[in-house]
Amino acid sequence: MKHLSRRPLLVALFALLALLTVFAAAACGSDDGSSSNELDVVTAISLLDKAGLHDIDTQVSTEKTIPSNAVTTFRQLQTITLLTEWPTKDLQNKAKALAGIFGEAAAATDGTNPDMAKAAAAVKKAHDGEHDFAHEVWAHLYEKAGISNSGGHTD
Repeated sequence: MKHLSRRPLLVALFALLALLTVFAAAACGSDDGSSSNELDVVTAISLLDKAGLHDIDTQVSTEKTIPSNAVTTFRQLQTITLLTEWPTKDLQNKAKALAGIFGEAAAATDGTNPDMAKAAAAVKKAHDGEHDFAHEVWAHLYEKAGISNSGGHTD
């Protein structure tokens, strides 16, 4: 049984916000010659962080149902992860691997009667993978901004 959620609307709103941010940054330009890449990265990682993977993981693992937005969410995250120009070669390689994990989660949650054990494992891997990747991206951004990172955890 699939559960209806407002997540697709939220993801679409975040995607629209990301596009508006990119257009605004391009229109404003920069006098010091720096690129808008940091803003693109902040937007992308914020979208990944706010996509609701914790809720999807919880619903699949505890309620044994796949949210109706799961496949779309994983495909959108895969797209964002692949299209973003991540700031280091290491992050680019990790993003490519994470995009593969998102693809696996989309495949595992797709269809009318998915294998719930495989879906739960794939969703958990995607959720955990996003956490690990986001931690590294935010550490890079904090350093770039001159901000001390004292830790913390978000879902």
